[in-house]
Amino acid sequence: MLAELTFEEACRRAAPSLATWTDRVVPAEVAVPATHHYAPAYGWMHAYERQLRRRIEAALGRRLGALERQVFGPSQPLSEGLSNAFVHGHGRDPGRPLEIEVGVGRGGLCFAVRDQGPGFDVAAALDKLDRGRAYYHIAGNGLRSLHERDDAQGWFVDGGRTLVLLFLFAGPALRPVPGDGPASAE
Repeated sequence: MLAELTFEEACRRAAPSLATWTDRVVPAEVAVPATHHYAPAYGWMHAYERQLRRRIEAALGRRLGALERQVFGPSQPLSEGLSNAFVHGHGRDPGRPLEIEVGVGRGGLCFAVRDQGPGFDVAAALDKLDRGRAYYHIAGNGLRSLHERDDAQGWFVDGGRTLVLLFLFAGPALRPVPGDGPASAE
């Protein structure tokens, strides 16, 4: 589902806040594990997402469990946002930093993924998506996926340079899974 809120407004919906922080991620500086399930140029994303998941779980005091698969991994909103910022915003330049704001609340998770690129015309892209233009049959996975989801909310601000995401733990979005237990120290 696409909406339009600032990162701060999204975090208020995920309240009460447990933790917030901002990461500056330079893909070329991220240590990539020898084995990961991403394409070689995206190994940094796999490593960063693992680190981010552990920090979120520590803030929550429990594991994400099944919720993890709705946030992280190929074709999931946060991964698509990181990928789009890297590919479209930075032209696959691994030396350009991305800024990721993270908010962890008792009610949900919020993220803002910012790139330094030129941005894009969000209204025009959404119009093309709504009209079923051919591009969205072979590409535009992140925008199309987010538009079709009801377990996450997302929108672009700052001229298309920032993707804001909101995952709620109750209501139509994410729900905690009983028995997920405490967070692991992994």
